Amino acid sequence: MPTRSEQSTAGFGTGASYCASVCALAINGAAAVYTLPSDFASLNIGSLAELLPSREAPAPKPDPVVAALKEIQSAQQQHTASLQENNRALQQNAAREQQDSMVLLSLRQSITDERVDVRKISSQLSTLIAKVDSLQNTMMSDVTSSIRRANARYGLSAAMRKRMARQSKSVGPVSVGGAPLSVLAVTSAPES
Repeated sequence: MPTRSEQSTAGFGTGASYCASVCALAINGAAAVYTLPSDFASLNIGSLAELLPSREAPAPKPDPVVAALKEIQSAQQQHTASLQENNRALQQNAAREQQDSMVLLSLRQSITDERVDVRKISSQLSTLIAKVDSLQNTMMSDVTSSIRRANARYGLSAAMRKRMARQSKSVGPVSVGGAPLSVLAVTSAPES
């Protein structure tokens, strides 16, 4: 069984030795630059850094619990927005329903009022029709009785009136005495 110090160096063996060698190399390079003569051209440190192997840090793995919590939070926000939108729509529908019920109540009241008015007008119209019929009957009896009296003044009987009506319907030329003239008599008269 390994000891505690062996366990602690076992996990860092590769990384620690790499780090130590990079540090040693850096110290040696700094010492070399410090000891260089002043007329010697300076080295390009950027090119030296390119020669060293770079070790990129691995991208951190997202924690599945945090990812799940973020998804839940996003879903809750979407549901909250949806509920708020539904609540607004319900409030609008309730307001429309209230307006519609008020309009319906008003229409019902006006229909009831109009029915009462129609009944009154119908009653008044029936009374007026009865009065008009009564007046027409009274006038007709007055007119017909005056016609009989007028005919009686002139002494014409019903048979006489019929005969006069037939005579007035004769067709063609009529003489002064009432006898119809023949067509020949009118055309044969010579002119001088």
